[in-house]
Amino acid sequence: MNQAVAFRLPETFNPHSATTPDTVLVDESMAWSMPGQAPVRVQFRLHGNPHGPVVIALGGISANRQVQCWWRSLYGRGLGLDPDRFCIIGMDWLDHGGDPGIGITTTVQAHALAGVLDELGIARVHALLGASYGAMVGLAFAADHGDRLERLIAISGADRARPSIMALRHVQREILRLGQDAGQAGRAVALARALAMTTYRPTRLFDERFGQAGAEQSLASISAYLGHVGKCFSDNFDSDRYLRLSESLDRHQVDVDRITCPVDLVSVDSDHLVTPDEMEALASRLGQHCRLHHLESAYGHDAFLKEPEAFNALLGCLLDVEVRS
Repeated sequence: MNQAVAFRLPETFNPHSATTPDTVLVDESMAWSMPGQAPVRVQFRLHGNPHGPVVIALGGISANRQVQCWWRSLYGRGLGLDPDRFCIIGMDWLDHGGDPGIGITTTVQAHALAGVLDELGIARVHALLGASYGAMVGLAFAADHGDRLERLIAISGADRARPSIMALRHVQREILRLGQDAGQAGRAVALARALAMTTYRPTRLFDERFGQAGAEQSLASISAYLGHVGKCFSDNFDSDRYLRLSESLDRHQVDVDRITCPVDLVSVDSDHLVTPDEMEALASRLGQHCRLHHLESAYGHDAFLKEPEAFNALLGCLLDVEVRS
């Protein structure tokens, strides 16, 4: 049976008030640094059942410590990330503010997460759930801090990026730099994000959604859709942060031979960003302590955001524990 993990709560916290899924147990920031580097601020949040097994939830580059927002289709009573059952940790991705001399890597993110666990007094967690960039950070965490994990669940994230995807992200970053030079940084973020959307969703989905009308109407609909997606993203994401996290994606590389904790990998048949073949190859290298789960979806890399029924059912099995009230 998995035991709840003890951690340090603020002195002002009243455990009898933690009765709803919206209860925030900790929402703080801390100073943290790699050896020989200047300290940076790490923001993190812990909420849910203070007596439940601890689950870390890490999403894509647009995610933050507010798990209930980014994972909204999987977070809630009776869902995969059930705050009545689990004590859930979320963390803002580091981007090191305005200091270009400090490189961002998934390994640095993983070390910062270990620092958060140290700050909370948590030696070991029930599971780390990561999707996309979060899965990549999860793999880095498992390689360097696997003794602190009972299980890693990695959705649509491999041990390194494919060169073809690196090439596309290189073009995105050049768009961002061009926008900065032209004084159009916000518009560049929107364009780079719109380009990214063409990789998150399969080509067939675009063709089915926009191919039923004539050419003029299709072009107008595509323009409106990508414009909306890009604008929503650029309203909350600046170009420097996008550049650093994009480079982090391409610099990602994990020595899977160092991962010894149990791992559940989840691949999606229509994902062209992180393909089923990549996930199968990763599972083969991880060996007997890894299980690979294949899901079918029309939504490609975004399936974990668009297929709540399938993913809630899967997480219900993978995170299944006896929980104390």
